[in-house]
Amino acid sequence: MHIPRWAIPAAVVAASGMLLTGCGKVPPGQQANVGVGAPQAVPDPARQDPSAAPSQSAAPTVLRVAEAARLGKVVTDAEGRTLYRFDKDTARPPASTCLDSCANTWPPVTAPKGRIQVDGVDRNLIGKTKRPDGLWQVTLGGWPLYRYAEDDGPGDVKGQGVGGSWFAAAPDGKKAGGEQQEQDDGDGNGGGRNRWAGWTVVKVRQHPRLGMIVTDGEGRVMYRFDGDRPRVSNCDGQCAKTWPIVKFTNWKKLKTEGVERSRIGFIERKDGSCQLTINGRPMYYFAGDRRPGDANGQGARNAWWVVSPRGEKITG
Repeated sequence: MHIPRWAIPAAVVAASGMLLTGCGKVPPGQQANVGVGAPQAVPDPARQDPSAAPSQSAAPTVLRVAEAARLGKVVTDAEGRTLYRFDKDTARPPASTCLDSCANTWPPVTAPKGRIQVDGVDRNLIGKTKRPDGLWQVTLGGWPLYRYAEDDGPGDVKGQGVGGSWFAAAPDGKKAGGEQQEQDDGDGNGGGRNRWAGWTVVKVRQHPRLGMIVTDGEGRVMYRFDGDRPRVSNCDGQCAKTWPIVKFTNWKKLKTEGVERSRIGFIERKDGSCQLTINGRPMYYFAGDRRPGDANGQGARNAWWVVSPRGEKITG
């Protein structure tokens, strides 16, 4: 007798070492729960060890402008080391998503007590954002700034284009070298074209009434359902027509901005489709939302709610 994949208990999957194929491989350090929910992240020791956090006392407070080969003007620290920005961060609001081992490779430019000094950089573009590890990180045009550990010294730009997400910072806060930059308005389009077609994009957006809420790359609002359980969807049939699922593509085509990647997961539904989860809660759209930013489904039947960056329901 054929047993559908969604009916296989998670324990059996874990014991057999099976990996989902329809939704992509499970990231290292996580395990798949076929048909019942999202991968569960293995705790990162670096998060639990305060000594693993970058030292704030060693961070520079000076931003200067220098010429880099092939890139033109770039921003550097006081020692002439190139500073970078990360596509998976957000500029509105400023927020860093590079933590733990990432921050070892890309040390954040932090701001100790005292003012930030600038030389050739517009001071109006300079700011600070508080990182999850408690440090204050310098921002340029809203984008958190970093150094690259593989740069050997002043003038090096080895971090340019790493992973398709890291770019030297130009003096205006944009990417140096004329790289096509994704618009910062949250619509997921770069230069008038949908650069993230075929991807699962999870972003945070400011809603005038509800505050910071989760949307996709086009600004479509996501919802969670009180009738679900963690890693289990109870919205099928007519319900799924009114509340279409937010599809999960695969781990290689996942982009997050303002939402911790560790909160993201998926479930494989009975029809074989893969549904995005945040903190284990399945995510949906509302068919009654016509434009990006619409949240007409908020509070429907006192069971459907928009979602905060932490995956919690917003009932306001």
